[in-house]
This record gives sequence, C-alpha cells and structure tokens, in this order.
Amino acid sequence: MELHHIAIRAVFGYAVLLALLRVSGKRTVAQGTPFDFVLALILGDMIDDLLWAEVPAARFTVAVGTLTLVHTLVSVACGRSERLARLLEGAPAHVVRHGRAQRKGLRSERISDRELERMLRAEGVPEEDWVEVRHATVEGSGQPTLSREPWAEAPRKADAPRLLEVKT
Repeated sequence: MELHHIAIRAVFGYAVLLALLRVSGKRTVAQGTPFDFVLALILGDMIDDLLWAEVPAARFTVAVGTLTLVHTLVSVACGRSERLARLLEGAPAHVVRHGRAQRKGLRSERISDRELERMLRAEGVPEEDWVEVRHATVEGSGQPTLSREPWAEAPRKADAPRLLEVKT
C-alpha cells in the first residue's frame, strides 16, 4: 500500500474516533472506568485494521460507530439504573473507617497496606494522621475519595462567627 494511502486512512480514522469520543462524552476520556478502558482497547485495535487496509473504511466506521453507540446507551442506562451501574462499574469499597483500615475493602480491591499508605499520603494524610480520616473509599473508577472527621477539618470562613461565639 502506498504511504499516502496510509496517511489518508490514518487521518480518516483519527477524525472518526475523535468525533465519536466527543459525541460519547468527556467522561469516556477524563474519568475512565474499566468499561471505558475496554472500549478504548477495542477501538485501538480497530484503527490498526483500518490503517493497514485490512478492513474498508466504511466497515471501520460502522463498527466503531456501533460500539460507541452501545457504549453511550449503556452509560445512559447506568445513569438511570443503580443496579446496572454497580454491575458494570463496580461498587465503591470502603478501605478506611474512623482511622482504621478495613480489611474486607482492601481485600476486595486487592490493595496492600503499603498501597493504602501511598494512596492516603497522596490525599494529604500521612499514616500518623489516619485518625483524622472518617471514611476513605475506592470508587468504581479506581479513584480514592476521603472525608475527615468533623473535628479534623480545617476551619472555613463560614465557621468564623461560631468560633468567635465560643471564645467570648
């Protein structure tokens, strides 16, 4: 195959994939779930077939369009059904409660104590301050979220009048 044909096919594939990713939403790229990752792997393999002319451009477009449509419909369905969302995206796992590691959550996410320490440090909580953590959770996307005990939260401007009342 001529080099310019490969270049044309590459630009075509890029344009089609970019358009489909824009239509399917920012979440597909920004906050990828395992489901999003699988779609990205499949699309990555399909672009390879287009580039080397193993499939015609029309077949490529129909295939990636269909997968993107199915992915978008499943995302919408997950937004409307808690049960389907938990099935496809996974449920959050509690890994720390009231400053203590939760073995069940760590096992379900296959997180070691060392990885938990790293994760909390990245969230600004060194091991000696774990008592400040009310809940730490690993979300379905794999991202950690945590909340601090009320007494450990930094004061906010809105708290100033209340704090002044206590002192007087």
